[in-house]
Amino acid sequence: MERKTVVSRMSELDHQEVTSGEDFHFFRHKFIKGEDGYHSNIAFLRLPPKKAAFPLHYHEYSEETFYILSGVGHLNLSNGETQKVSTGDIAFFPTGEAGAHQLVNDSETEDLVYLDFDTYVPLDITYYPGKDKIGIFGETYTGVLKKSATVGLFEGEEAK
Repeated sequence: MERKTVVSRMSELDHQEVTSGEDFHFFRHKFIKGEDGYHSNIAFLRLPPKKAAFPLHYHEYSEETFYILSGVGHLNLSNGETQKVSTGDIAFFPTGEAGAHQLVNDSETEDLVYLDFDTYVPLDITYYPGKDKIGIFGETYTGVLKKSATVGLFEGEEAK
């Protein structure tokens, strides 16, 4: 793919809406996509009142940065720490457990809107602290699996 300068507005971008249960609901407007040949993923995310986009997690290979465009919320961080955020705040999450994060909209009435910048990697592993889950996100496979459901390398295999 030919790389080029890209200029757009959030309102002009295709978006997806994701919702799950009572706690998770977001709208994502993808701007720059690593799968299109770029080294970054950049998206606008909008969280409705009292919602989060994702569970608490951290990445093995992808660094992530949030810039809060509007609204108020809090970040759940590693070791049970929390940090309040509001318009104009920026947060960087390194790879590994120290970069664990979850953003929650604290408002009863207003959306929280932020820019999400990720380093693009063709395969990332996501961990969910305190949960029996691991996420695998890549170009050819995406899924969240139970860590306790592992099997041996040679289980069900034979040489022919």
